[in-house]
Amino acid sequence: MFAGGWLDSPKPEAANRVFAVPPSRTRALRIAALASVVVASVACSEPDPTASPPTTTESTAPAGTASPSTTAPVTASAIESRLEWVAQALTAGTVTEEDYQATFASDFLNAVSYAEFVAGLDQLGGDDEVWSIGEFESREGVTATALLTSSGGESLRANMTVEDSAPYRIVGLVLQPAEPPTLEDPPQDLQSGAERLAGMGETKLAVMEVEGGECAAPTFEFGDVSEPMPIGSAFKLYVLGAVADAVAAGDLAWDDDIPIEEEHRSIPTGVLQDEQAGETFSLREMAEVMIAFSDNTATDHLIALVGREAVEQAFTDYGMENPQLNIPLMDTMDLAALKVGPASGLATQWLDADEEGRRQILAQISDIHSSDIPVGEFVEPVLPDQIEWFATPADMCRVLAQLHGQGEPLTQILSINPGLPDEEERFEAIAFKGGAEPGVTSSNWLVERPDGRQFVVSGSVLNPDENMDQLQVNLLFGAIRDLVADL
Repeated sequence: MFAGGWLDSPKPEAANRVFAVPPSRTRALRIAALASVVVASVACSEPDPTASPPTTTESTAPAGTASPSTTAPVTASAIESRLEWVAQALTAGTVTEEDYQATFASDFLNAVSYAEFVAGLDQLGGDDEVWSIGEFESREGVTATALLTSSGGESLRANMTVEDSAPYRIVGLVLQPAEPPTLEDPPQDLQSGAERLAGMGETKLAVMEVEGGECAAPTFEFGDVSEPMPIGSAFKLYVLGAVADAVAAGDLAWDDDIPIEEEHRSIPTGVLQDEQAGETFSLREMAEVMIAFSDNTATDHLIALVGREAVEQAFTDYGMENPQLNIPLMDTMDLAALKVGPASGLATQWLDADEEGRRQILAQISDIHSSDIPVGEFVEPVLPDQIEWFATPADMCRVLAQLHGQGEPLTQILSINPGLPDEEERFEAIAFKGGAEPGVTSSNWLVERPDGRQFVVSGSVLNPDENMDQLQVNLLFGAIRDLVADL
């Protein structure tokens, strides 16, 4: 759910790890619609001429190149120098805060905190491997794309943009695997795939056919699928349902402008957490980034817009068998505050409280700000089996089927991010929403085959004691989804 610690996609050591500063709000939303794993992104402005320059020495540049001049235009050595800095940071697995502040432009620093950046480096680099600059794939003006390679044979593609004058601080940085991750020895049947998931944690998984908008009994099930499972950000499907209901009732319209408000700003994942207060986005844009990009700030704004009680009602209206497990509704900041923020001392009281007591706790912590949450420190499981959102696979089937059955724009919103690519084009349509935090990974698909039959694949893997390999979990879920094409 949250990048750096809470994820909705594979872990960054083998999946895309992005530190990005897009040049405009429009592009930020497009990136939100297309990317699957992101640390942070903001609307980029011109470089800040008043910011103090970093220290740039000969040691930062690769052998045989000169350090960037204080007056020269952008040169190959300037870009190489910054790429070399990234390679050295990956080798060390960390950087000092002073060095970080000196190397990146102000917009990037505002988007990605030092703790978040170091958390990313820790997951991508270190491990006694030496990173170096490999082949340049492109280089034009202030932008370059190059491969970074490690002594252990790993490769990352670095897309970098630097300022157009000295000190050539980094304005944008995107790090991705040079090749997309693949699953070794993919399972040949649903049972073996589910058993491999169970080796990583308690697994509940079901495959259900959707006929006439209704979910049939499971075609395949593994684990006690009658018991609710933690679903992470998949709860946002019910927020989408509440929003769609408000539009259908005439209370809202998809083109309504929604301003960013400080009291509803959350923490990554997402892009909207970096927007200025007062900046407006349409209701549809917020819904798109909430689902496709798992944007937490969009989620909390939408919950505030329709009202917490409307989402609680959506649990029932969209077929959740035991909605009381999620009432009162926590928004994303509530969950973060109870897990690792200033309200973490109230976690025990939360678990012991009845509904009214929990509502009082939510009121008590309502003024906690996103800046109070140490996102980079949330790297180990924190009560993922107790403080979470919960649903059964059948619940997830019903909400996906009902939302998808409403047609546009919901079908488009649900299909922007397929979770994992359908490289073999097995399906005519894919709707997806996942969710994860340390100790939990949930994946939920509605797929339509070329023969017109629709299936929902819904599952969750829980390990409250230690981190699981989220990349392998996600790839296994994807392999199970693909097997549905041949049922």
